[in-house]
Amino acid sequence: MSQNAKEATHLSTHPGSYTEVSRTSGSGGGPLALVMGGGGARAAYQVGFLRALARAEPRLEVPIITGVSAGGINAAHLAAHPGTFAEAVDDLAKLWGSLTLDQVFEVDSRSLVLNVIRWGLQLISGGLTGPPRIRSLVDTTPLQRFLTRALTDGTGAIPGIEEKIRSGRLRALAVSTSSFSTGQSVTWVQGESVSEWARPQRRGRLATIRLEHIMASASIPLFFPAVRIGNEWYSDGGLRLAAPLAPALHLGAERVLAISTRFDRLAREADRPAIRAYPPPAQVIGALMNSIFIDMLDQDAWRVETVNSLLEKVPLEKRDGFRIVRLLTLRPSRDLGRLAKDFESSLPRVFRFLLRGLGTRETESPDVLSFLLFHQEYVRLLMEIGERDGEARLGEVESLLGSPAADESPLPAPLGDRDLEGLHD
Repeated sequence: MSQNAKEATHLSTHPGSYTEVSRTSGSGGGPLALVMGGGGARAAYQVGFLRALARAEPRLEVPIITGVSAGGINAAHLAAHPGTFAEAVDDLAKLWGSLTLDQVFEVDSRSLVLNVIRWGLQLISGGLTGPPRIRSLVDTTPLQRFLTRALTDGTGAIPGIEEKIRSGRLRALAVSTSSFSTGQSVTWVQGESVSEWARPQRRGRLATIRLEHIMASASIPLFFPAVRIGNEWYSDGGLRLAAPLAPALHLGAERVLAISTRFDRLAREADRPAIRAYPPPAQVIGALMNSIFIDMLDQDAWRVETVNSLLEKVPLEKRDGFRIVRLLTLRPSRDLGRLAKDFESSLPRVFRFLLRGLGTRETESPDVLSFLLFHQEYVRLLMEIGERDGEARLGEVESLLGSPAADESPLPAPLGDRDLEGLHD
């Protein structure tokens, strides 16, 4: 089976059990979910893919939308937009196309240098044992202002989400965060006839999703500040979300379209060393960020495929309530980290100096740079790659959207508090 064509998810309706599987043909129909992973600036790739899909399916309705990190920004925009799918994607593409680095965080030399100095002094003085004076390496006030204009009514509220739910066009929006206060993964859910869930170190909480939930989900640890929601502090949802597909399945999805930002290298490429000397900080940080923000989606899909190979050997009447749900996982055809290296020289001088201090020049694919490179040319390139990939994979997507159900066993709509167990825990 192709690594880029892993399909179908197995969802259990059996009390106290849950697992996922994958296959290339069989079931279809039922509620569709769009799942968008993280990756900082890499999330522009998702927009390009959606643009290709919107041309083919301009009036597509996606009742379940979930996102994490920068994918949460894309998810919130689609969920709140009042127009057609094509109009929503077109506006989202315009937002990303107009995005500049200084609309994400303060890039002036004084702000960056002072933050780095204060952070260093805080470490030297042992300031991390008390309330931190510096909460992040960069100031993301510009991003908050940008998203306030793009998503909200000016107060932090996102009224379009509730309006779309009331109209029946949206079942639920889910945005995942990580709580520094409790150490749990918390997925915030706004929807119709949906329930909260609780699993070890994972919670699904009903909420009216606001800007602070989106900012928290997209808050890259250390680089971006954590966000306070209620009495707890939250950061990027990728930190603790071991099962990125789980929220969509909790919400009753029977078909899942998942867009990753991770390039799936061939075996011979994966085995080739990216560096020869001792790994520079950029390599270490990039590996950590990959494992936290983008690798989990692929691992989740791998579990889907593995369990499916076992399930398909069991006759339908003996599956004890287990049900196949189709999953199509989409990935970039090019290494987005490697492409980022070509744009490093266009960054502000001080920011470029700080990144080079991490050793980004020494790595073949500086992934840490790709997470932070909210540069217009890079963003537009990623959207172009996503669009080309979308056109190339359109047949598979259309199959997911339109194929008739082969497994006619019943599946209840949104699951309650008995679902996500088993392999994901």
